[in-house]
Amino acid sequence: MSAGHAQAHAVLLFASPAIEGAVANAPKKISLAFDEPVQAAGDRTVRITTGSGRSVPVGAASRGEGGRQLTVPVRESLGAGVYTVRWQATAQDGDVMGGSYRFAVGSAAAGLSATETSGSRQQVSGAETTAMLRWVLFAAFALALGGLVGERLATRHGIGAPQPWVRAGAVGGLVASLGLTVVIAGGGSLAQGVFSPSGAALWGGRAGLLAIAEAAAWLMVAVTLSVAGRRWWPVAWAMLVAAVVVEGLRAHPAAASAAWGPVLTAVHLAAAAVWTGALVHLVRVGVVRRWDAAFRGALGDYTRLALVLVVAVLLTGTLSGLLLVLPAELLDTGFGKVLAVKLGLVTAVCALALAARRRMARTASRSLVRVEALGLVAVLAVTAWLSVTQPPRDENAGLPFAPPATGAAITVGGRAYQIGVAATASAGQVVLRLTAPTTDLERGDSQTYEASLRLADAAGRARTVSLRGCGVGCFHAPVTWTKGVNLLTVRAAAEGWGGGRESLRIMWPVRPDTVQLTRTVEAMRAVKTFTLHEQVASDTAGTEVAPTRLELSGDRFVDSEPYAQGKATQTSRFTDAEGRTVLALGYPGERLALELTLDDHDRVVRETLVAPNHIIHRSFAYLEAADSGGRR
Repeated sequence: MSAGHAQAHAVLLFASPAIEGAVANAPKKISLAFDEPVQAAGDRTVRITTGSGRSVPVGAASRGEGGRQLTVPVRESLGAGVYTVRWQATAQDGDVMGGSYRFAVGSAAAGLSATETSGSRQQVSGAETTAMLRWVLFAAFALALGGLVGERLATRHGIGAPQPWVRAGAVGGLVASLGLTVVIAGGGSLAQGVFSPSGAALWGGRAGLLAIAEAAAWLMVAVTLSVAGRRWWPVAWAMLVAAVVVEGLRAHPAAASAAWGPVLTAVHLAAAAVWTGALVHLVRVGVVRRWDAAFRGALGDYTRLALVLVVAVLLTGTLSGLLLVLPAELLDTGFGKVLAVKLGLVTAVCALALAARRRMARTASRSLVRVEALGLVAVLAVTAWLSVTQPPRDENAGLPFAPPATGAAITVGGRAYQIGVAATASAGQVVLRLTAPTTDLERGDSQTYEASLRLADAAGRARTVSLRGCGVGCFHAPVTWTKGVNLLTVRAAAEGWGGGRESLRIMWPVRPDTVQLTRTVEAMRAVKTFTLHEQVASDTAGTEVAPTRLELSGDRFVDSEPYAQGKATQTSRFTDAEGRTVLALGYPGERLALELTLDDHDRVVRETLVAPNHIIHRSFAYLEAADSGGRR
């Protein structure tokens, strides 16, 4: 993922059934795939409603694909119609994301295109409540952490009163952190979290556990500052630091960089809290002391500290912003606009601070100092709203895994010298999977792959297709298929292996035909004997391999084939240029593709089988006098 387009809030990438898609038969489950790990929101994870608004019963959500996928079983058979899926999931930063989309079952598919609304919509559930709680939380950091620093600055100049608002800050931090924890338990709703909390949503993942840890830290701060004596205040300092670290782990930049994101956020928050909280405390001191010489001395110390804090805030804020949004996009996205407002406010407060310090050197004027403090409070408010605003997303950034097929699909395969190529085509997209000879499918693939793709239609019109990574050796591209032959030309390379070019034929549209496959299996089993010429290229061997001649029975041959039971994950039937029936079979889970050319008796006369590290070409010769017996 590029540094300029990191994603913090989880984004729903794909769904099965597909978003605004259609399926012929009732789905047994709903699967949601996100761009980052999420945790389920309990029984609010997925809700399905019919066109009339009736709820469809579903089971408990399970997680897969490294926490990036949520799957919910459907407890009843869905009849033909259009259904709405409403989903909720907790992102790594603790915000509860929610959205909705539709899909159709059976003949109701036309109803999707007949309406104005399309696509998937999502947002932070309970964004206003979350932002308000975050504002209180950030203000609590300022009052507690900044208040302690402000008190120490005042003490250096013999100022013992008033007491800092650290206790109020501790209580505010405890209330806000508990509120954010309850929001997660309530699937984005504070009321739901209070009256019907979901333990699975709270304890089931990183976001909930971090929220609990922060609430526990604030509880320790509140107890230490309110009950224990000053000798226990070092414990409060430690717990405040722990709370700051938790905020760093759950904030937006952490999704962009697991190492630097939390550090930048923690330093930014701590510096802003001390800058704000210490100034608020000293303003109160100034009012009580009537802006006397002792106060001016403390303010002078604060000014020198504030210079360091301002530099830290500006530097970490700028670097964090660059992790999330490119400068050119600053005013083109909602997130960028809020960030621009924050930068403007910080700049204005810096100017106020400079003017206030210069005036304080000449006179006891206090108005600019107060305005500066109010400006810093406003900065905290904008920061809170920024935390629930969706950062921009790079549409060309790599995907964590391949999207599911949209509707009927077919897998075809080939070999670019030493690299296996498999392409799964479905409505509006193609997924390429490349495999080098050393791939161990059970232990995973660590190769570095490169690929480019050109698409040509039956009229010869060709264009280059932009590919997007979707994992190791996986590439995805949106494609508009034309009726008839679509020729995919793939250039593939892998570090340490010989790459090359391969052309794959996609016949569109996909016409599933399991009946023809069953007839072919029966016809082949009826053959007593035939001659098979087989050419095999495996691993590092090229395709210039001498063919092998074999005498086989139909039963023996079929038993060795993946379609021995007359079944395939994907089937498509078409007619080639010679007028012969061709069956394309796909087994995407095994990266296996076959193409069977049939004769008038439903028997195979040519077969191409492509597996990750193998490509096999076969031709079949039958003794017609002895074997006329396919059925038609």
